[in-house]
Amino acid sequence: MNQEAKRTAQEELDGNYADRELLAECIATADGDEVRARQIYLHRRAAELTIDRDDIDQREKWPMLTPLLILYSIGTIGVLALVFCFLAGRLGWW
Repeated sequence: MNQEAKRTAQEELDGNYADRELLAECIATADGDEVRARQIYLHRRAAELTIDRDDIDQREKWPMLTPLLILYSIGTIGVLALVFCFLAGRLGWW
């Protein structure tokens, strides 16, 4: 991991501005052992801070686009079917 991220996480933990929710989750994971909870917190927080922004963009572009395209296609077909049924009822097509 990035040394700068580790240092930032350590400073957060030593100061009063640590992520309280993450820290509470780490304490619960460590079964109350504060030394182990600190190490878990440092590891998880440093991992959050070292996420490469370019990698996320390439990794999430297509997996997020595919479900949206499917949902939009289903929605479009559904709206067209509703319009057809409405017009068929109004114009006496059946």
